[in-house]
Amino acid sequence: MTTPPASRARRRRARRIALRWTALLGGLALASGALLVLYGVSLVDGALGGSGRPPCLRVTSAPWTLRSGEAWSPEWLGRVLQLHGLREVTPAAPRVGEFSRLGQALVVVGGPGAEPPGAVIVRWRATGVWLEDPAGRPLQLLRLPPVTVGTTDAAGVVRWPVSIAQVAPALLTAVVDVEDRTFLSHPGLSLRGMLRAAWHNLASGSVREGGSTITQQLAKNVLLRPVRTLPRKLLEAWLAALIDYRYDKRRILQAYLDRVYLGQDGGLQLHGVEAASQRLFGKRAAALNLEEAALVAGMIAAPNRFDPFTSPGEARRRRAAVLEAMVRAGHLAPADRTEAEAAPLPTVPHRLRWPAAVSFVDLALSEAAGAVGEVGTHLEPSFQAAVAEGCVAGLRRIEQRYPHLVGRGEPLEVAVAVVAADGRVLAVTGGRDPHPGEFNRAAAARRPVGSLVKPFVVAAALHAGRTLEDPLEDTPLRVPTPGGEWSPRNSDGTYRGQVSVREALVQSLNVPIVRLGMDVSLPRVEATLHAVGFAPPPARPAVLLGAFEASPLEVARAYAPLLNGGVRPELAFLATSPRRGSGALSPWVAQAVVEALTEVPRRGTAASLAPRVEGWLAAKTGTSDDRRDSWFVGLRRGFVVAVWVGFDDNRETGLFGATGALEVWREIDERIPPAYRP
Repeated sequence: MTTPPASRARRRRARRIALRWTALLGGLALASGALLVLYGVSLVDGALGGSGRPPCLRVTSAPWTLRSGEAWSPEWLGRVLQLHGLREVTPAAPRVGEFSRLGQALVVVGGPGAEPPGAVIVRWRATGVWLEDPAGRPLQLLRLPPVTVGTTDAAGVVRWPVSIAQVAPALLTAVVDVEDRTFLSHPGLSLRGMLRAAWHNLASGSVREGGSTITQQLAKNVLLRPVRTLPRKLLEAWLAALIDYRYDKRRILQAYLDRVYLGQDGGLQLHGVEAASQRLFGKRAAALNLEEAALVAGMIAAPNRFDPFTSPGEARRRRAAVLEAMVRAGHLAPADRTEAEAAPLPTVPHRLRWPAAVSFVDLALSEAAGAVGEVGTHLEPSFQAAVAEGCVAGLRRIEQRYPHLVGRGEPLEVAVAVVAADGRVLAVTGGRDPHPGEFNRAAAARRPVGSLVKPFVVAAALHAGRTLEDPLEDTPLRVPTPGGEWSPRNSDGTYRGQVSVREALVQSLNVPIVRLGMDVSLPRVEATLHAVGFAPPPARPAVLLGAFEASPLEVARAYAPLLNGGVRPELAFLATSPRRGSGALSPWVAQAVVEALTEVPRRGTAASLAPRVEGWLAAKTGTSDDRRDSWFVGLRRGFVVAVWVGFDDNRETGLFGATGALEVWREIDERIPPAYRP
């Protein structure tokens, strides 16, 4: 039967309409797919091509150098090596980042960044330490790289990005072998892993296993929320395929190692293997050995569960599983696995923010505006440790001796600044228990300097033609001022008749120093004070006894010219800070004043130090009116230590410089390596 022409026409029209709709819908689907792909690519590029969470600033100390001929004992050298991140081990052949005692010698392996990076043998001779390589060839020096002392964070997260070249090869191998052994060959997804996970999920009736590749984990970490649902797993797989299409395997692995969550340090979340390596071992990811790399790789699966400090048994079993995975993959010999399994776990975490250095780090970061990556500083760990420990011990000693200082309002406070003669700031503490971001007394607490001004009154007099042996009258004195007559008195209330300029300085006598300053003229003394960095008010005779304010850092800077040929340096926290200075005192004046100050700890106001302190030392005590502020400045060859002790509310302490701040300085000085205080 022949189909009527009208019917055929309707069918042809219907086919044409269907084809048009098919083409339209297909075009819309293709366009939607293209837009979806473009959107996915933009997400991936935004996460991996950009910076994701902003990287944090890592604050580091100064490098440390040991030179042949220096006077170090084995005990002091071992302590300093530990402060610079090296671990003491018992085997005679230490590995990277370790040192050991070998008879009458030390064997030190600094590793990446050290000079030389290999083993250095330290021996002791009559002339000092002797350095040589394992072949017995003499070395001039051993230089260790900076250590981490602080960090910034981004909303409580710390991330220090590093390149693949800055990660130990053992760690790269361990991560791939235990997390995704087909990483180098699959297209972002592992069919075998997905089928295994699907079977386990069906068996359990819920999403319990992800079968995620490294690429999928990266997509989850940077683009998705940490929830386990089927739609999210499909989205994760799609994004992983896009990541694998857009980036090579090195870039994907680097991004993964930079962003993977690896536990906490206090209230800080650690993202990336570099931050984790610092917390676990106090070293960079480039310096990890085999068992350390296996521990870090193992923690990726469950950082809190496999934390060696809280769950050492779990951590040890997980490390063994990683080593076994490396053996199965053919990347590790069974004998090396056995040796690595026997290695001890770390027992004490290395804080990303060294508590001893928080005051210094705050000041360094305030100077590092615009810095990126690593902020190198002049901090010397041995000095900073001495300051932190010495302040605790010194305050304890003072409060035991003077119980009235305890339990009445806010506690007694302390601030310390250690400044090299050339202006490098070596150590700082801003309080008895400093925390990041708190009030930093070393820089911000400006208190009356009291008798610390007297060396500069004498310096002004020497510039004016006086000498240290010139006589001064130590008799009652009345000084007219706009507010009435001022009658300064000596701290002990007595007068000695006639004394020399030297004696007035060494014994810190008020009346003869005021008489000397008035004879020289206030403007001349004020000019000298301004030259060394103080800011006294004009035309006030009380300035001659320190009636003006300065911070401990300003005090240390003012005393630095006495060790620096009269040149006042600018304070430098950062290794990149330019070294500048200006002439403040004539070299001979600086030398004469500091020579007189060497008598203060022998027979002057700091004579209590005479029986115990060794080496060259110049010093000055300081006390403000009503004994509200106790100061002590100790000058060793090459550096100044300025100590302030007092109450924040300006209450009387009853302490002189010699009974308060001097005790803190004594405790600090005893903890500074003797090689730095010859």
